[in-house]
Amino acid sequence: MADRIRLLPEVVANQIAAGEVVNRPASVVKEMMENAIDAGARCVKVNFRDGGKELIQIVDDGCGMSPIDARMAFDRHATSKIRSVEDIYDLHTFGFRGEALASIAAVAQVELRTRQADDEMGTLTEINGGRFVSQSPVMCPVGSQFFVRNLFYNVPARRRFLEKSTTSASQIRSEFQRVALCNPQIAFELYANDAPVYTLAARSPDGSSTSWDATSSRICWRSMPTPRSPAWRAISGVRPPPSGAMPTSTSSSTDATSRARTLRVP
Repeated sequence: MADRIRLLPEVVANQIAAGEVVNRPASVVKEMMENAIDAGARCVKVNFRDGGKELIQIVDDGCGMSPIDARMAFDRHATSKIRSVEDIYDLHTFGFRGEALASIAAVAQVELRTRQADDEMGTLTEINGGRFVSQSPVMCPVGSQFFVRNLFYNVPARRRFLEKSTTSASQIRSEFQRVALCNPQIAFELYANDAPVYTLAARSPDGSSTSWDATSSRICWRSMPTPRSPAWRAISGVRPPPSGAMPTSTSSSTDATSRARTLRVP
């Protein structure tokens, strides 16, 4: 009787795995913003077109990558976060499995421009549908620039069921806000179809307030002592003025370990 079990090709396996990590354009924005934060970025810029289906662009001024790292970053389970199983119990980063970039590149056309501070030239790496296309030297600033084009272009059934562009744009804005608000030490900018939507300056060391320039509303950071608790235990958060109140509790968020969670109040 003929053997029936066989290993899937790597490209097919990555496309299947992509469904667990990337289910909409907002998922790409979340994963790549967190990668930028893990890279030590002080400023992260996000731009998207057509609800993220045509283009998602993430630009950061983090540590950048060497040519070898820029190529390996798109391999599954390639990571700089851990070396052994013991490292899992002492994590200080958002991701560690090394699956996000591989999953994104498996269902999109990805271009990476990156440079380390000590390098004179940067590296341009192109991946289409999980397949390596090319790598070449390029002039670029320190940090990384990701261009994710035509999401799910090679999975027509999945692309067909993406939400309409206005819905995807709203989801991207929500994800951007969640990541940005719980990392006030970093400056963030969001652009939709190359037009500015939000500009959030980094919080100054003295903890003074920052503002969303695009909406002119103030977002004040406060340290509020927890009632009936030791003085060293405190809660840090954002508290908008009454003019910034939202009609429903779904717009309120709480943050634990730099990860935003929606806070619903009955």
